Amino acid sequence: MRRDAEVGAGRSRDDPRCRRGRAGEALACRFLAHHGYTIIQTNFRSRYGEIDIIARRGAVIAFIEVKTRLSRRCGDPFEAVGLRKQNQIRRLAQMWLAANQGDRQLRACEFRFDVISVMMSGREDGDSRGDEFAGDESFAGIEHMEDAFR
Repeated sequence: MRRDAEVGAGRSRDDPRCRRGRAGEALACRFLAHHGYTIIQTNFRSRYGEIDIIARRGAVIAFIEVKTRLSRRCGDPFEAVGLRKQNQIRRLAQMWLAANQGDRQLRACEFRFDVISVMMSGREDGDSRGDEFAGDESFAGIEHMEDAFR
């Protein structure tokens, strides 16, 4: 496998789960922009993992994990952000803040950790056929849990 085609957990960018995740992140960015957030960065990566979205609204910087699902068969998407993932996001947020410590605007900001759940429509039965994202008509719902964990 080519190195540039690799995406965490041994999945390639062509994997349907990766395409669905990227589509969910794009929808989450549009949702956030519609609600007055400015997207600072997407897919902040280090060797420790990735923060999906870093966004700002007013004096609040949010480090946001996006979970995209076809069904709730395995529970709500929010439930997939367990303690291990929370700790990973905290560590990555500290790294991002350290890398951006010269930005004077950050000194006046509060920070929080959010989770956004994106459910694709027509998939509540868990059917995995044709699960690639087909555009906005596949969007069923989005939930934004602000200050999801500390």
